[in-house]
Amino acid sequence: MAILNRIINILILLTAIAAAVFSYLLFSKREKLVNGWGKMADAIVETAKVLDKDNPSGTAAKDLPKDKLTHSNYEQLDVVLPNLKNNAGKIVEQRNVLADNIKKAADQMKIAGIDAAQLKNESAHKDQTQKFFNGVRNFLAHRNNVFDSYAKTFSLFGANVSQSELADPQKYSSRISTGTSKIKESLEQRKAYADCLSNTARKLGVTAPKLNTPGYKAELKKFVEAAEKKKTELNLVKKELAAEKETTQKLTAQIAGQKKALANNTTKLQQQLKKIKDLENVLTKDGTKPVKGKLLTAQDEFECYQRVKGFIEYVDKDYGFVTINIGKNFSFVQEYGIKENRVHFPLKTGKIMTVQRRMDDGDLLPIGKICVIKVEENSSVCNIVGGRPNLYREGDLVSFTSEDIEQALKSAKN
Repeated sequence: MAILNRIINILILLTAIAAAVFSYLLFSKREKLVNGWGKMADAIVETAKVLDKDNPSGTAAKDLPKDKLTHSNYEQLDVVLPNLKNNAGKIVEQRNVLADNIKKAADQMKIAGIDAAQLKNESAHKDQTQKFFNGVRNFLAHRNNVFDSYAKTFSLFGANVSQSELADPQKYSSRISTGTSKIKESLEQRKAYADCLSNTARKLGVTAPKLNTPGYKAELKKFVEAAEKKKTELNLVKKELAAEKETTQKLTAQIAGQKKALANNTTKLQQQLKKIKDLENVLTKDGTKPVKGKLLTAQDEFECYQRVKGFIEYVDKDYGFVTINIGKNFSFVQEYGIKENRVHFPLKTGKIMTVQRRMDDGDLLPIGKICVIKVEENSSVCNIVGGRPNLYREGDLVSFTSEDIEQALKSAKN
C-alpha cells in the first residue's frame, strides 16, 4: 500500500511537472501569438493609412481603429476586416478607372504606346505614366504652337488675338470668331479689289489680271504695265488734243478775221457794184465800148477758179511737197468795160490743182496734181498727189482745170 502511494505520488509529481512545463510552453506560445497578432493589427492599420494617404476624407483608416483589431476583440474582426477588403477594392477600382481614362485621354490626344493594362501593372505603371506625361507635354507644346500660329495669322488680318486667349476655354470661341471675321472681311476686300481691277481693265481695254492663280504677282505687273502704256497713250492724245484745240482757236480767230474782212469786202463790193452799174449806164449810153459778160465777185466760184494762176516756188523731192505763189491774198483783175474789177479770191486748203510746164513751142506739158494743205498770206504748201516728185520743177505753172473746179465745187457743197 505504501509502495502504491509512493507510485501514485510520483505520478502526480510527474504530472504536475509536465503540467508546469506545458503551462510554460503554452504561455510562451501565447506570447508569440499575441505579439504576432499585434504586428498583424499594426500592418492592417498601416495598410489602411497607406490606402488613405493624401486623402483627408479617407475611407479605410477611420473604419479600422487599432483597438478593434486586438486579440481581446477578436469577435469584432468579422465586422471591421471586410471594410479593409471593400476599401482596397474601391482603391483598385479607382486605379482601374484612372488607367482606363488615361488610355482614353491618350487616344484622344494621339499619344501612342499607352496601354491600360500596363498602367494597372505595378512594375510598368511608372514608365507608362511618364510616357503619358511626355505625350501630354508634346501635345500641349503642339497645341500652343498651333494657337500661336493662329494668333499670328489673325494678326496679319488685323485681329488682336493672343495665344493665351485661344487657350482659354471661356474665350477661345469668341476670339476665333473675331479672327475669322477679319479673315472673311479681308477676303471680301480682296474680291472687291479684284472686281475693281477687272472693271478698270475692261474700261482701259486691257486684259484683266488673274488674281486667283499662283502667278498673281506677274499678272498684276502685266496689268500695271498695260495701264501705264494706256496712260502714256492718253497723255499723247491729250497733248495732240491740246495742239488741235490751239489750232482750232487760231483757225477760229482767223475765220473771225476773215468774216470781218468779208463783211468789209462785201460792203466795198456793194459800193463797187453800184459804181459799176453807174459805169455801165455811162458806157451803154454813148456806145463807145460795150460791156461783155458780167462783173465777177468771189461768189462766182467757177469763173474765179478759172482765173487762179500761179507757179511753183520751191520743190522738196525728199518729202514730196511744193510751195506755190498763191495764198490768202490772191486776187485777179477783170477788165469790165473801161473799169478794172479786182476780185479777191483766197486759196483754200484741200483743193486739187494741176501742174503744167510751158514748152519751147508754147504748148503746156501736164506734170501732175498737187493738194493744198497749208495756206499762208502770199503762198501755200501743197502735197504732191500725182506724178513723181523728181518731175516737178520750180517755175512750173499751177492752175485749176475744169475737172479740178468741179471737184472743188462738189467738195464745198458736201
